[in-house]
Amino acid sequence: MARLRLRLLSSGNFLLTLILLVALFIMVNYIASLRYARWDLTRQKITALSDHTARTLQALKTPVSVVVFYQPSHRLYGLVQDLLSEYRRASPKVEVEYVDPERDIARAKQLAKELQIEEPNVVVFRAGSRRQHLSDTELADYDYTALQFGGEPRVTAFKGEDAFTSAILSVIREQPPLVWFTTGHGEKSLDSADPMGLANLHTVLDQQGISGEAVTLAERSAIPPEVKLLVIAGPARRFLEHELDLLQAYLDRGGRLLVLIDPLEDTGLEGWLDRWGVALGNDIVVDPSRQLPFVSAANLLVTDYTEHPIVDKMTTLVTLYPLARSARPSQPASEGLTVTPLASTSADGWGETQTSVGTFQFDEGQDLKGPVPIAVAAERAGAEGPEGEGAASPTRLVVIGDSDFIANSQLGNVGNRDLVLGVTYWLIQEEQLIGIGPKSIESLKLNLTGPQLTRVFWFSFFAMPGLVGMLGVGMWWVRRR
Repeated sequence: MARLRLRLLSSGNFLLTLILLVALFIMVNYIASLRYARWDLTRQKITALSDHTARTLQALKTPVSVVVFYQPSHRLYGLVQDLLSEYRRASPKVEVEYVDPERDIARAKQLAKELQIEEPNVVVFRAGSRRQHLSDTELADYDYTALQFGGEPRVTAFKGEDAFTSAILSVIREQPPLVWFTTGHGEKSLDSADPMGLANLHTVLDQQGISGEAVTLAERSAIPPEVKLLVIAGPARRFLEHELDLLQAYLDRGGRLLVLIDPLEDTGLEGWLDRWGVALGNDIVVDPSRQLPFVSAANLLVTDYTEHPIVDKMTTLVTLYPLARSARPSQPASEGLTVTPLASTSADGWGETQTSVGTFQFDEGQDLKGPVPIAVAAERAGAEGPEGEGAASPTRLVVIGDSDFIANSQLGNVGNRDLVLGVTYWLIQEEQLIGIGPKSIESLKLNLTGPQLTRVFWFSFFAMPGLVGMLGVGMWWVRRR
């Protein structure tokens, strides 16, 4: 009887201990689900959020819902899921729903109708009645080489953070920033799909939640304050005095202007820009030390950038300009203006004043000696407002000695897109978005020779199991003694 009681007591203690361990395990996991830490140990920090995104998420006051309309087998599903987990951790305002269009057919049909989703593999951001769709081609860069051999496209870079943060800003804005593109002087067309058009740039701006509109200044009596940025992209004819007066009045009250002027053009803006601290050279900038193979030295490759918010994140990128003129701070410096070069040639480059020649040669005292800047940013602090209202917005101006680099045929080259977006963000005072670029996906391979594979086989199938067996026998022998 005593033995039976002892057994029951022992079994009860064991059962109670087991129950307490299970309860402790559940409690620890529950606490860990509420308070935990994550580290991104990948070299490219694929899912780690930039400081810009973190600040944007911390400032969120409007709830943003995200619908991931993806099949789990899709190549981007894991990357999207990991990144959105970081967004949810950074802000409770971000809500995420995953819908498999093949398995949850009823919910998929409901959302497809509600959100106007026409095809799978789409991420939809929405806040109130505003929404933004992101396809997989907007989230990643692909290498399609394998297609010609019957393979699948390979993801080379993940652009999720840039796309997600831009989409959030797009849907929480009550009114998207309005950007005017001037017309009437031979400028590049905002909606043209030709190689020299700007349709690709228009699409990029739209993806960032920025509204672009083509406008003829000569038909306007004023530039309204809701225009956040005015862009002059590649004019080939002179501006009227009336138009220059409009530009002057716009900048005087804190406007923002982006001027892209090609070489060999007389636009009437050259002297007007000099009053704003920018000197445009009547030259062609060349840099033979960085000349691309089989093309003229006038195809300018730039890798040198200064310290400025626009280009701080571009130290590892190059920008390509098919034909550029110099743009530098004017001398003497204009009072009240801060003028900073953004990009320039190497010390071996120069501004060639003999623009009609095919072979370029530096002429001391005649040509502009390198390094030669081709892009500058100017800023003038806003005037103090009435007491308690603080200072007005600063006037900002960027001048680049080329417009072809943003054309459809050139925008995708290396860092061209990054530069024009950085310029745009700085001009409309959304610097927190500058530098959220794509993150490369590394493909690591372990190549083993035949003898190495043989050693791995023997070690895996015989040495390790044999070692474990010997340890087991040893333990049995020790216990037996």
